[in-house]
Amino acid sequence: MYTIRTPALTRRTFLASAAVAAAGSLLSPLPAFGAASPDVRAVRLRAAPGRVKLAPALEGGVPAWCYNGGVPGPEIRVRQGERLRIAVDNGLDEETTAHWHGMRVPNGMDGVPHLTQKPIGPGETFVYEFDAVDAGTFWYHPHQRSFEQVGRGLYGPLIVEEPQPLRVDRDVTWVLDDWRLTREGRISDDFGNRHDMSHNGRIGNIATINGRELDTFEVRKGERIRLRLINAANARIFGLDFADHEPVAIALDGQPVTPHRPEGGMVVLGPAMRVDLVLDMTGEAGSRFTVTDRFYRGLEYRLVDLAYAEAPLRQRVPDWPMALPANPLAEP
Repeated sequence: MYTIRTPALTRRTFLASAAVAAAGSLLSPLPAFGAASPDVRAVRLRAAPGRVKLAPALEGGVPAWCYNGGVPGPEIRVRQGERLRIAVDNGLDEETTAHWHGMRVPNGMDGVPHLTQKPIGPGETFVYEFDAVDAGTFWYHPHQRSFEQVGRGLYGPLIVEEPQPLRVDRDVTWVLDDWRLTREGRISDDFGNRHDMSHNGRIGNIATINGRELDTFEVRKGERIRLRLINAANARIFGLDFADHEPVAIALDGQPVTPHRPEGGMVVLGPAMRVDLVLDMTGEAGSRFTVTDRFYRGLEYRLVDLAYAEAPLRQRVPDWPMALPANPLAEP
């Protein structure tokens, strides 16, 4: 316990106190990872090398770094107010951490190496524990050499549902990413090169949804989908055009917003951004519509096709409420 005498607080004593507090957070004992109590959701993530099939043409898969053997890592989905206990095992040959992007967590659980924690060494485990205070779309990834560790595939979605989730037919997550592959079909090792660092970052040459280059996404006429978009790319900005559909944004970066149609109909996501959409399937049964990334003029490309099943779900989309309840954020 530290006592601060405010009349005697100077720059020197403030810096000294901050250093002691930071050291205390680094040395504090870790919570034990055992049987979780009924109100604690226990999760185990292992960061380790693996192989992923980013595209159908890449036979045998691409060497990558994975959580629990996949890219993206497993979707962690909890209800607002639940407590999470996440053990992160490091199977890499270098240090790592886990950061819970957008989540309001205790400082010691934030996953920033050498600031909020000592990095997790090879073969070591760190246990993170925090409450899911806010409902929304979040994601997890390392903050240790993240320009490479995230670029090799270490990330995954973290979804916190509202106590009364929005009424939709399906709740779907798309983790968007791009990858810089060599002609041999391997991830290029030129992470952190001076050209990327002095320009606009690392832009890849293949774009994926949930770790795969997809041809189609199956939908049904009359269906309402809550589509959670996460941009895990290092530098690519996505500007998605959903053809003749009219997506409605209901949350940005995990926080509810007044439901609205994006300007010009284009859904724009910068790196690390999240957008929650309500997407009504208004096309005819058996039809197809192309979702196009139009952000970079002259470099537009097809991301995926919305492929309508022959049998409709219903003839008209439902008129259910779209507004989300506010999160418990204190006024400044």
